[in-house]
Amino acid sequence: MTAASINDIFHPRSVAVSGVSPDLSRHNAARNYVRSLIESGFKGNIYPVNPNGGEVYGLKIYRSITDIPGQIDHVISAIPSKHALQLVNDCAVRGVRAIHFFTSGFSEIEGEEGKQLESDMLKIAHQNGIRIIGPNCMGLYCPESGISFSVEFQGQSSFPKECGPLAFFSQSGGNSIYFVNESVQRGIFLSKVASYGNAADLNESDFLEYFSQDPDTGIIGAYIEGVKDGRRFFEALKKAAQVKPVIIFKAGNTEAGTGTASSHTASLAGSSKVWDSLLKQTGTIQVNSIAEIVDVAQSFLHMSLPVGRNTAIIGSGGGPAVKAADDCSDAGLILPPLPAQLRQGLRDIYHTEAGYILRNPVDTMMRPETLPATIKMIADWEKIDLLIFHLAFDTWSMIDRRDIIRPGIDTIISLKGTIKKPMAVVLHCQATDGARNMASEVQRQLQEAGFAVFPSIKRAASAINKFIQYHERRKETGSFTLSG
Repeated sequence: MTAASINDIFHPRSVAVSGVSPDLSRHNAARNYVRSLIESGFKGNIYPVNPNGGEVYGLKIYRSITDIPGQIDHVISAIPSKHALQLVNDCAVRGVRAIHFFTSGFSEIEGEEGKQLESDMLKIAHQNGIRIIGPNCMGLYCPESGISFSVEFQGQSSFPKECGPLAFFSQSGGNSIYFVNESVQRGIFLSKVASYGNAADLNESDFLEYFSQDPDTGIIGAYIEGVKDGRRFFEALKKAAQVKPVIIFKAGNTEAGTGTASSHTASLAGSSKVWDSLLKQTGTIQVNSIAEIVDVAQSFLHMSLPVGRNTAIIGSGGGPAVKAADDCSDAGLILPPLPAQLRQGLRDIYHTEAGYILRNPVDTMMRPETLPATIKMIADWEKIDLLIFHLAFDTWSMIDRRDIIRPGIDTIISLKGTIKKPMAVVLHCQATDGARNMASEVQRQLQEAGFAVFPSIKRAASAINKFIQYHERRKETGSFTLSG
């Protein structure tokens, strides 16, 4: 399928939703899709469908796809699988271009009935030029066009409607919702998301090929349990990774996980050794969670490329500072000890070393009256390649020390344009409601200023190291690079 054709699927001019109930007192998946489209600002016509007719959210409910006036580009199906063939036939009559089946009960279940039903449905669709998304999936999310699949991230604020450079495709619908929420909560906006479930028709290779050419997408993330065509996926991944960072969380690597993946989306999971080799050969960034995809994307979008791995950590909390050295070392970063001359310079700033740690990590308690000179002195040391600022909110009741926290954060932000070395911020130890609320405020402030923000030094160090590794591989092969 061409990239232009998939782009059309992400930008339908009209959407019909089959299975909509007007009874607002009961849960109804199809009605939630209608609500999502309305709240996300879908720009085209929305046509709810139910054999009983009625009205919902001020929209007429049509009794059949064939009763809808005008062109229908896209259909979302949340009706029982036994009605799937009739729906596809009706869509063929109306010239529908794509059908998304939220409905389950196809090849992912045991027995031949579901597999045969999926095969028959696909045959009719292909004969009539209809593309299938799913079945057994959440479907598509595109802030630009306003197509959306979840009310869980709509209506909270205006941010889900904002477009960004990160795209994501996933076999898991739940992980798609989690990914959108995690990304936006951490200040990363999205170009497009595809949840494709069983991949009876459009699959991981189709979306990967499309995102690699999509001008709105700069970074590609994926959650994969297995693939339909290993050779095609390898070639698509190799080409995509040459032009854009590709970050993949491959699940279903254990025997138990493989069995779960098969029942979840009817996928062929493959062995962990094969996958590890494939991802390394193609220059793909491999991660171990959805949140880690966002961590690595933070580095690409909000950090310039360090010239090396020598790291200075500046922050608060002696215990966390000590553990930071282990976390950085485990992840591949290096914390060089500060030389005697630099340590003496810091003593001159603080007039004492009592109550501080002036080595590396440097524990300064983020005091605003001394922080600017501290940062500049450490950043000017030629053996430091990047800086991580660490703030442990629950240390020494710091949540009550807004007089320290706010000026300290303001200082870091003010120095962003003058410190030439890459910087990241860790907001850590959020064990109380007050600390979490304060951290959330600070995180938004830092995100708006363009900082990469992480929840722990361990995760920051791992993401930054993978960011550096990616660029090292690209330099070796002469391929595309993206940073800052």
